[in-house]
Amino acid sequence: MGKFFDEIPSFLVPWIKQQKIFFVASAALSEKGHVNVSPKGFEGTFHIVDSKTVWYEDMSGSGIETTAHLKENGRMTIMFVAFEGPPRITRLFGYGKVYEFDSPEYNSLIPLEKRQPGSRSIIKLDIHKVGTSCGYSIPFFDFKCDRMKLHGMAAQKESQDIKAASCFDESDPSNEVEDGQVLPPLPENGLKGYWRAHNAKSIDGLTGLESAYKSHTVFKPFNTDWKKDDERVKADKIVRILPDAVMQWIDPKVVFAFCLGVFISGSWANILAAVGTK
Repeated sequence: MGKFFDEIPSFLVPWIKQQKIFFVASAALSEKGHVNVSPKGFEGTFHIVDSKTVWYEDMSGSGIETTAHLKENGRMTIMFVAFEGPPRITRLFGYGKVYEFDSPEYNSLIPLEKRQPGSRSIIKLDIHKVGTSCGYSIPFFDFKCDRMKLHGMAAQKESQDIKAASCFDESDPSNEVEDGQVLPPLPENGLKGYWRAHNAKSIDGLTGLESAYKSHTVFKPFNTDWKKDDERVKADKIVRILPDAVMQWIDPKVVFAFCLGVFISGSWANILAAVGTK
């Protein structure tokens, strides 16, 4: 039976911190508006401030639904599911706020040198209810590794912004201006240009990112070791998956029967040999 709490109970905190993935649900107010569910993950991006407050580092993507919904109405639910160990589902109900890249709130929690490549905002949830339920029907899954694809894509895009910023003259009258503000260089293949092109509006036309792409703060270059990490991850994944792939082609019952046959044959051979020596 499900249970409800006014805050995150202390016994859930270690379990929540161990989870590798969580799901975020939000919705527009309009009855024709979309309801959105987004999977989130990557080690170190989710944080528990206290029993009533959590936040996560929101990474760049093709959509901006959660941000747009929070700016319109604030409603959000974060769900965690146990894919290993005892079954459990936990939901954090509350109202969320968005702090875009380079805002004072963002910078206070994620200094420039600590942000993940592609980090576009902080999503903070003020919790008013926590619900737990059994999760008896949730299957088991093994965690293999974090994907590095997004980090690699974002790092490449940010490098284009860094390159463009190195030769940018803010006093040039030909610079693009929006709402009376001179915009930073926005190369098509850069991350800030991507934010403006793909993250300014939700699929329902609600407001998404408003200030992140206008920031003149230059991204910090990232070590391209992510490429090596990605290769290492792929290699490790192949090693982990190979036994499973092989087992897909082998019927365990056939293997057992074969081994049993070998054992019985060997036993009979030993018995006959023993009899023959008498």
